[in-house]
Amino acid sequence: MYREHVAGVWRYVRTRVPGNVDADDVTAEVFVKAMRSWDRFDERRGSVGAWLVGIARHVVADWWTRQSREVPVAEVDTGNADAPAVDGDPETVMLRAAAADDVRSRLWVLTAREREAVTLRFATELTSEEIGATMGISATAARMLVYRGVAKLREVMPR
Repeated sequence: MYREHVAGVWRYVRTRVPGNVDADDVTAEVFVKAMRSWDRFDERRGSVGAWLVGIARHVVADWWTRQSREVPVAEVDTGNADAPAVDGDPETVMLRAAAADDVRSRLWVLTAREREAVTLRFATELTSEEIGATMGISATAARMLVYRGVAKLREVMPR
């Protein structure tokens, strides 16, 4: 479970907390909580990935509560030096990291709900149904949020 889902959970968490070290800590906490509550996982309610993202949402919220302040998205450190390794040659890895940093630095143009939906779709690769269940909305509404979010990002991305 860990090997299959750690990268997606980390990417989700990294869009929510200001640095790689904090993302590492929060991600570790997500998996600790998941292992402690594994007996309550019900595959009829959704995939393991969606369940882990649900846990991650709560752990991130708890982390921010402990920080007792919120950093605006535009101020979040986008450094990627400690990110989990990605398969591929070094040039491809660096290009992916640069592209991810560029997108992450522009997330401020999205509403909080669009940012959440886009992050769930692309960082964790959840389906529209899983995004909807996680956010408490319909799959159609989730698709629309992702669509609008991507359209806004395209407007601010260099061509």
